[in-house]
Amino acid sequence: MLLRLMTSPLINLSNNILLAMGVVFVVSLGVSFVSAGIARRLFPSFRSGERKIGLFRRDQPAGGRELRTIELPLLGGPAMALGIVTAMLLVGWFALFDASAWLLTTILLLGFLGYGAVGFADDWRKVHRGEGISELQKFAGVLIVSFLAAIALNRLIPSARFAYSPYSEVPLLGGVLRNTHFAWVIFFILLTCTVGTATSLSVDFADGLDGLSGGLVFSTALAFAIIVAGEGINRDDWPLIALCLGIAGASLGFLPWNWPSSWAARGRGRARRHARIIMGDSGALGLGGLLALIAIVSRSPFQMVFIGGVFVLEGASALISAKLLTKFFRHYLHMSRFVGASFVPHTEFPLPFLATPLHQHFDLLGWDRRLIVYGAWTLSLIFAALGIATDMAPFTWERYLARFTVLLLGLLIWRVGTWTRGYFVGVYPVNSPHGRLALFYGYPYSLGRLPLYYRVEVVDVGPDAIFTPAEKAGLWQRLSIFDARALLGYYCYRAGYYTTALTQWEMIPERNLKLRPEIATLFAEVRERIAIEKEATQPMLRQNILGFAEQVLKNGHDSGVQSPAMGGNSPATETLSAESLP
Repeated sequence: MLLRLMTSPLINLSNNILLAMGVVFVVSLGVSFVSAGIARRLFPSFRSGERKIGLFRRDQPAGGRELRTIELPLLGGPAMALGIVTAMLLVGWFALFDASAWLLTTILLLGFLGYGAVGFADDWRKVHRGEGISELQKFAGVLIVSFLAAIALNRLIPSARFAYSPYSEVPLLGGVLRNTHFAWVIFFILLTCTVGTATSLSVDFADGLDGLSGGLVFSTALAFAIIVAGEGINRDDWPLIALCLGIAGASLGFLPWNWPSSWAARGRGRARRHARIIMGDSGALGLGGLLALIAIVSRSPFQMVFIGGVFVLEGASALISAKLLTKFFRHYLHMSRFVGASFVPHTEFPLPFLATPLHQHFDLLGWDRRLIVYGAWTLSLIFAALGIATDMAPFTWERYLARFTVLLLGLLIWRVGTWTRGYFVGVYPVNSPHGRLALFYGYPYSLGRLPLYYRVEVVDVGPDAIFTPAEKAGLWQRLSIFDARALLGYYCYRAGYYTTALTQWEMIPERNLKLRPEIATLFAEVRERIAIEKEATQPMLRQNILGFAEQVLKNGHDSGVQSPAMGGNSPATETLSAESLP
């Protein structure tokens, strides 16, 4: 059914329209690909110098460091913008756009460039000042662009000037929108600002791994092209279809320069990075805003929720975890365990994820970055197909089934994220009498032969190092990451593996370590012990030995002992004389 829904609009297109749409796709792809390569040669130093401080980033220590050496040029956004604008101008001339089509195209392209300008300002500051614009400034920027686009669409595009379905048919609200002066104008502006701001920022949140946003935008744009084409082909819809195909082509042309890989700055072996440029905020905000405006004009803003399900998960995870729950917990959550602490870091709060947006959570779990991106692409294609079904399925029950499936799938992915937040210390191999202690995440269960956990790392300490019943009870219990690290380090400490214990405890941020005073005391003890042992095993320098020999000679003279030069026979001076040194 989904395949039939996705192909039937294309069959109904005339040959001339198909040719025009093919031209916009190919031109956008080619210009985006070529301009990205040229920009990479001309502006290789347009790289972010931002210092990103975070407790969870795997590519830097907790204190943060300059990332210019591992960041890539922020050139994907301008390259894709050039491809989309060039293709639209060419197809407008080729398809003989009339005045209304040119007007709609101009408004949408100006909105696209406006969103991109906000992102480019952020990129520019990262490159030249080492810090991007603030979150409030970014939010205000995209909100202003959304507001201006809403005013232009409502005043200049006839189809957006009056209340339309489904809003005009909602009980009570529909009557107000149809009959109250300026009610529809206010509602349309609010709708456009909400959808435009949320979508552009969600695409920006998703731009965190090589290739992630590019592939998601490609499938989303193609899905909207099919939906618009399936509503009946007329000249008023040509700009929308062309823009969707232009976005898809530009994204596809950009992807070879931003292809995903298993690469990470540290901690992932020697995987080679395939990406050569990144999209930057100019591309993420621009493409997200343009998709939102297309959804508004095509009267399909709710389809954006279904088609862009991955973007919804990325944006919702950041909003709920970082902006809502963290602030709520900071003011109202009283953790009995740390009741005497003056400050509790947010990393101790019962948040749903290790980090947000959602892809960072799975990255911190140690998942292969390439598999994360490929999985997100596949998930996006599924959401796109289901989103098309929610709009174009012939029967009502099919449309509702598709919506329910999207909701169920989204909740499942969300649950997988919250479910994998727990860690535990166990034995690897599992059920082996000669295993070693290991750190896992997930649940300490197996469903049939399918383990519901994943091994993070193994230490050279066996379970025989655990003696007391209380210590044994700590095995296989789901804990926070810092409690699990503290427990594993304690087991290593009890076994006499002080360096391994120190390695585990060093991964706990200082603020979180202070909340565990017993571990902090052992941590200080182990560091001092290792420092003393290291100093004791260091070879003595020649000048230090000479100084020690002179001190011995002096002490011997003061005590009446003769030196070898005076006929004495001191064993100490025989051993430490300067002539005996190499």
